[in-house]
Parts: sequence; structure tokens; C-alpha cells
Amino acid sequence: MVEWWRLDGWPTAEEWQAVWALATVAVAVVAAIVALRQHRAAVRDQIEQGRPFVIMDLAFQGTTRVLVVVSNIGKTGAYDVRCQWSPRPVAIDQLAQEAIDRTLVNGSIPFLAPGRSIRFVLNEYSEEPSNYPRRYEVEAAYKGYDGRPWTSVSVLDVDQWAGASAEQDPYEHIIRELKRLADASNHQREADQHVMRAADSIRVFLEGRPSVQAARHAAREEWERAAREFDARHAGD
Repeated sequence: MVEWWRLDGWPTAEEWQAVWALATVAVAVVAAIVALRQHRAAVRDQIEQGRPFVIMDLAFQGTTRVLVVVSNIGKTGAYDVRCQWSPRPVAIDQLAQEAIDRTLVNGSIPFLAPGRSIRFVLNEYSEEPSNYPRRYEVEAAYKGYDGRPWTSVSVLDVDQWAGASAEQDPYEHIIRELKRLADASNHQREADQHVMRAADSIRVFLEGRPSVQAARHAAREEWERAAREFDARHAGD
């Protein structure tokens, strides 16, 4: 039976069903691809959020001494942290140079926990020209807890801090406060000693006055009289 509304060449009901089935499959495939991409993006975001992230920065002691600070600002620990410098760092003295070479140039940091930092003395810089490098580029390579490799690049530029108000070093602040408290304690101890000596002087002065001596003599005589009366009343007991 041919439907009156069906035009020549128009798909049959079975053909329409096949078309809709094919369209449904296509939509499902597209949805699956989108879901897979979203899942992969979510996994990448989780990995990025949970990765270690090692950065290097400058810190300052006083007005001229510069420190290199190695920090892990990530969420997990960084293993086997190795650094590539350009140029090679030049430290203030042999001990500082050996510490930097041993850990940041020739060797590595075995483990840097999340939120932890390590500080190294680099050099002293002033406004006068010097032969020390004033700009370093450092690439840190390290591994996560699962062995996945990571890298990060830091730029250490001394001149960018010229004329700026550098953040005060917390350790220097603590040392200065402790010294201030120690000085205040010593001054307080000296003040207490002065007060005690002044009190002794006042006591000696007061006890040496005639009126005080007379009062003490009268009190002594009154006490002796009361003692004699007490002995006389109880002599026959």
C-alpha cells in the first residue's frame, strides 16, 4: 500500500528509522568525544594542581647581601631537584660557593617538601660597579612522587630590585628583636639594682635619724617593762 502523502523518492518508514539510528549514533559518538576530552582536561588539571613546583627567587639580608631561595610552592614533594644555570653563580666567599656548587650546580636537592624553602648566601651587591653577574636564568628539573618529570624556569635579576623597598628578612628581624629584649633585660636588671641600693640608703638614713632612734629606744623600754611585769605576775606559779 502506498501512502497518499508520500512523494516519489521520499524515504520509507524503515529508511527513516535507519537515518534516525545513524544520527543517534553520531550524536553519541560526538558526546563521547566531548566527555573524553573533558575527562582528560580534568585529569590534567588534577595532575597540575597536585604537582610539585620548584621556583627560585632572591631574598635580602640588610641592604646589600643577597640570598638565593629555593622553594617548593606545589602540593606534593619534589625529588632530585637539579638546576641548570646561565651563567654559573658566583658567591661571596669560598664556603658560600661550595654550598651552592654542592647543591645547586654540581649536585642536587634529594627532596624538597611542599611549602619548604632552602636559602643560600649568594653575594653582596652595592651601587658600585662589580664583576659579579647580576642576572641569572635557572631551569630546575625534578620529579614528582610518581616519577613524573617536571621543569620550571626562574629569572634572578638583582637590578630589578634597585631602588625598591625589599622585604625584610624574618630571621634578621627575629635576631634584632631578641637582642633588643636582651638589652632591655640587662637595663632592667641594672635599674633594679639601683632601686635596691637607693632603698638601702633610705633605710639607713631613716634609721639613723634621732627621732627614729628615740622611738626605737622607747619601744624597747616599753617591751622590757612589759616583760618584767609578766615575770613578776607569774613568779609564784
